[in-house]
Amino acid sequence: RYNWHIPNIPNFCGCGKKNSVVHTLSCHKGGYINMRHDSLRDTMANMMREAGCSDVQTEPHLLPVNPNDFQSRYNTTEGARLDISVRGLQSTFERTFFDVRVSHSFTASNVTVSFKTLYQRNEDEKRSMYEERVLQVEKGSFQPLVFLTTGGTGPSCSKVIKRMAGKIAVKKRESYSHVMDFVRTRLRFALLRSVLIAVRGSRGKIVKEPHIGSVAFNL
Repeated sequence: RYNWHIPNIPNFCGCGKKNSVVHTLSCHKGGYINMRHDSLRDTMANMMREAGCSDVQTEPHLLPVNPNDFQSRYNTTEGARLDISVRGLQSTFERTFFDVRVSHSFTASNVTVSFKTLYQRNEDEKRSMYEERVLQVEKGSFQPLVFLTTGGTGPSCSKVIKRMAGKIAVKKRESYSHVMDFVRTRLRFALLRSVLIAVRGSRGKIVKEPHIGSVAFNL
């Protein structure tokens, strides 16, 4: 978050370039960017199941479309997928699609941009690629889930998290504030683990996500 120097990291990345925290969290070598993305995708999907949503799917395929029916900026690729789809988050039968993006705020293209602008730019890019296709073909709604490596979430993502926490609180008869604190902490640790693996490498055994039925929210 503060862009501090971390000592004792390798001088050079596996891609051959000079290493730094900024480079480590931006380099595609090793698949760490995908690991960070997938960690948050799976955590969000698991919590949506715990919130009582039905038909929760990860990486659902979109129905095929005719590219001539859409403007060039839309993703009309055959076999295109989004990250998550659920029913029941907004209303009982409505199907909502989500696409996750994790952005590093200290890269050269982001460091001079305010957080508000960075969130908006990433959300707009996702909407311009998928929203019209989801609305017209899938007959559902679309929400981009934008995270920063520093722990922040975009406006759309924040609304989804609040809605999800509210449903969990009602289902478990727990205080909304306690559930919200749990949900945010769980997401932060999912992000933190993936960032630390990118910076330091893997250590120890795999950590399994706790089942929400065994959680005491008011501790």
